[in-house]
Amino acid sequence: MHVWLITQYYPPEIGAPSTRLSGLVRGWRQLGVEVTVLTGIPNHPEGVVPEAYRGKPAYYTESQDGVPVHRHWLYVTPNKGRVGRLMNLLSFMASVWWRNRTLRTAAKPDLIVASSPNFFCAVAGWLLAKRYGAKFVFEVRDLWPAIFVQMNILKPGLVLTLLERLEMFLYRKADAIVTVTRSFARNIAGRGIAQDKLGVVFNGVSDADYAAAVQPRQSGATTQLRAKLGLSPLTKIVLYIGNHGESQALTQVIDAARLLSRRTDTLFLLVGSGAEKQKLIDYAKGVPNIQFLPSVSHAEVWAYYQMADINLVCLKNIPDFAMFIPSKMFEIMAAESCAVAALQGEGAELMQESGAALVVPSENAERFAEALNTLLDDPARRSQMAQAGRAYVAKHFLHSTLAAQYVGLFKKLLG
Repeated sequence: MHVWLITQYYPPEIGAPSTRLSGLVRGWRQLGVEVTVLTGIPNHPEGVVPEAYRGKPAYYTESQDGVPVHRHWLYVTPNKGRVGRLMNLLSFMASVWWRNRTLRTAAKPDLIVASSPNFFCAVAGWLLAKRYGAKFVFEVRDLWPAIFVQMNILKPGLVLTLLERLEMFLYRKADAIVTVTRSFARNIAGRGIAQDKLGVVFNGVSDADYAAAVQPRQSGATTQLRAKLGLSPLTKIVLYIGNHGESQALTQVIDAARLLSRRTDTLFLLVGSGAEKQKLIDYAKGVPNIQFLPSVSHAEVWAYYQMADINLVCLKNIPDFAMFIPSKMFEIMAAESCAVAALQGEGAELMQESGAALVVPSENAERFAEALNTLLDDPARRSQMAQAGRAYVAKHFLHSTLAAQYVGLFKKLLG
């Protein structure tokens, strides 16, 4: 069985898509699946190509963990600005189709998996699957374009109509649709797509990351990190690490920090980058207990998660986000750390079920601050919650388990 995976985002890029797909690829390989990855030149999210990848040809191949990774030219731009982002997404779609319309080094695929976001790359996936007689699997990680409407990025009109038609076209043409939440699957089925072509494979953590996640505390790396950042061992850390975008509505974290500013024993750390970061820095001026730090590599996040007394998960308060499950949840639980989650819907339900988090309504700074206060003064409860979360991830959300679910779907498609 030979699978082509089309994804715009892949390591060394950081973020949920890269982490999920590279972990699943390792799992597929262990189960005997031959995999070829078709991806872009690394540049996400800052729109800067890492030094190790500069000066490379427009198209080239490297190997990661024994998997051929074909890099494709795309229009490089930071993750902000509508015109630049659209050119970035469309250029990757066109580049993948043009480069692979004729077989080169990659053997003919039996299945092609195209993962959103970007959902335009699924067009290339469908075209290539049709060309080579392969099964087409559309992995849906975000409900485009509906989410853009709720975030006021798109307005009703011709563009929205065309995107909705493209979305439904891809659903109908896919041999299988894999979503990352049950809510996504229900939404798609409710729009007339046959239930029997829908499957759910959640996000999670790789088995290797699950083992690595608890090492920093055991090795003393968390203590070293505190020293590197100039943090007192007595300072309680409330941590958000990840994308600083509109979807996360991180102003709610800043507002909660402002409400807790009289706590001289607590510091809020916001680690990462994104389109909204400078706006957030400006918004936080005058708040004494908050500090912003740049992005760190995936390997470094475990020391941050374990250094924190409380980790944060948050999304904007819009209806469609009730269908989302932030992948950050699984990393926090794997790192044996507790959380406060400003979520609703399916993500909130999983966090409550795990026992690893206090869940509060999205964009309610008062409830956010209240939950933080409760946990900051109860170390025994934090420890109990952290242990419950790690056990929950091990039982349900390791990539080895999720990859096996995916391979079962592949075998069903191939008969």
